[in-house]
Amino acid sequence: MEAAIRFWNGPGWSSPAENKAYHECFEELQLTVPDPHDTQDSKARNEWMANVYIPATTECMKRKGF
Repeated sequence: MEAAIRFWNGPGWSSPAENKAYHECFEELQLTVPDPHDTQDSKARNEWMANVYIPATTECMKRKGF
C-alpha cells in the first residue's frame, strides 16, 4: 500500500537501491557545478544541466545498473 501511495503522490516509486545509486551519482557530480551561487535559471547553469549533469547522471545510473 505504501508503494502505491508514493507512486500516486510522487514521480513514481523507486527502490531503495535506486535511490542510493541516484544520491551517489549526485554526490559525484555535485563537484562539477560551475558556480553554486548562480540562480537556478541562469544560462550557465542551464547549459551545465543540459550538457554535463543530465548525460553524466544517465551514464552513472547505467553504470550502477539502473
